[in-house]
Amino acid sequence: MGQAPPARLTHRSAWTAQLSILPVIEGTVIHLRVDRLPSGATPKPVWLWWSGTGATATDVDRLWQVFLRRFDIEHTLRLFKQTLGWTCPKFRTLEAPTGGPG
Repeated sequence: MGQAPPARLTHRSAWTAQLSILPVIEGTVIHLRVDRLPSGATPKPVWLWWSGTGATATDVDRLWQVFLRRFDIEHTLRLFKQTLGWTCPKFRTLEAPTGGPG
């Protein structure tokens, strides 16, 4: 596995106060490709970034599996929130009763 050149930040959203040259952040980029998806949809490549450098084949294998697990967990929680109606905040006025002792 060869070393990729360090990526450069292209946006200043988190670095708005930084007036000089943006910093170089080293890491590892992993390109995932699959031959087919269970749904039959056309697979798209996925690019993962890891803040570590010098990743071994074992590291890469672990990282894409961790990504898939996190993806599953986050989308499961999103589905539960939608099912329970927790996706929209319910704003209350100051005059609305809070349900507590008066």
